[in-house]
Amino acid sequence: MTQPSKKALVTGASRGIGKAIALRLAEAGFDVVVHFHEKREEAEVVAETIRQTGRNAYLLQADLSETAQAIQLGEQAWDVADGLDVLVNNAGVSYKKHFLDVTEADFDQFNNVNFRSTTFLTQSVARNMVKHSVAGSIWTVTSVNGVRPGLGLTLYGATKGALETLMKGVAMELGPHNIRVNTLAVGAIQTDINRDVWENPALLQTVNDGIPAGRLGLPDEIASVLVDLIASGSYMTGSTITIDGGLLLMRGYGKLKPYGDA
Repeated sequence: MTQPSKKALVTGASRGIGKAIALRLAEAGFDVVVHFHEKREEAEVVAETIRQTGRNAYLLQADLSETAQAIQLGEQAWDVADGLDVLVNNAGVSYKKHFLDVTEADFDQFNNVNFRSTTFLTQSVARNMVKHSVAGSIWTVTSVNGVRPGLGLTLYGATKGALETLMKGVAMELGPHNIRVNTLAVGAIQTDINRDVWENPALLQTVNDGIPAGRLGLPDEIASVLVDLIASGSYMTGSTITIDGGLLLMRGYGKLKPYGDA
């Protein structure tokens, strides 16, 4: 008897880490709901690549700065895929800004996309998992900056740290329903978000010097670990897996200087 295929929703799956995760899940036999915000053409390429593996792919658009759209995404993903076994909260916003320059608009952007929408999307999917007795798993991509702040990344790191605490509480409360909840604290990964780093040889060398592995990580290196854990981590919940090339082992994080200095 053929086993029904597993199904996953990956947010921010049109590029970067989310794209790598979506493709790896398809290779592992998952049908994938590919979420995107603005990059429809890129998302369509991801979906077509998934279909070429023989798996189903579903495209859903949502602006995760709007909580209502995040909740709707969870409901729509469940409906179009006829259930979900895995949720991967990957989408997020990141940019550098000195704390003294942070505005309320910055606060709202980081909080709404990184924390608020992730919270309520997770709730939406988890409610259906509980209702339909699905022993699923929920994974959230956070950051080493949620564990140790980075210069110019104070607010970003705060939202990622909030997710770390949130998901550990969620893991406890969903444990009785056999739903596993874990996070991935990732380091410096070569994506479009930090293109200004890896396209600048001098800056890249400075960053690499602060990483014991001596280089930026690749999206597929995150995806490989995650998909292996989804397959094998049946007794792991409430855990944080750090994938950072050893970055957190280093004592410093950039050179301090007074506000306003070039």
